[in-house]
Amino acid sequence: MITNATNETIRQFIEKVSDQQHAMAGAVIAASAAQAAALGEACMQISLDNQVDKLDWQEVTTRIEQMAHIKNSLIEWCDQDAVAMADYVALLGTGEVSRARQLLCDSSVEISRLSVEAAMLLQGFRPLVFEQVQDDLEMALTLLAGAARSALLLLDSNLLRWPDPSLVNKFDPLLLELEMRINQISLVTRVRAEKVARKK
Repeated sequence: MITNATNETIRQFIEKVSDQQHAMAGAVIAASAAQAAALGEACMQISLDNQVDKLDWQEVTTRIEQMAHIKNSLIEWCDQDAVAMADYVALLGTGEVSRARQLLCDSSVEISRLSVEAAMLLQGFRPLVFEQVQDDLEMALTLLAGAARSALLLLDSNLLRWPDPSLVNKFDPLLLELEMRINQISLVTRVRAEKVARKK
């Protein structure tokens, strides 16, 4: 029985994922996104701690609180998705899977949306980041963009597997909207090249 997956150690969670008879893709994506958001939150806090005389304390604190809220929401969706997937598998063949399918699609959308929001927060924080954690912020941003795309891939897979018109009609427009937002995320591919370009 899967309850609160995030109450376990990282090692226990990883072992649980590999031991299941069903793929816990949504929970894995949410957990990855939550860790990336935590890294981003740390970069923002470190930037504030080391630039108290340069940054607007209230404004940056608000941004940090927003990131913390996203991180906590992703943790909750990790647990919810793990339970919903287990429920779906348990209900297979009973004709009562529609609610679990709906929740799994909702979960994919929310995990993607929250990952995009966190990525956009970090993207907007670039001019304020403390130099020593500048690269770490870029890593967190790349991880969040990857999580957002992975969650959309999961949603697309679910809609292919469950071609229920009510699900397709509801989630296809959300998929397209999130895809557009993900494409607005600007990623650094090589930190050395970026820094050399800035110095020129």
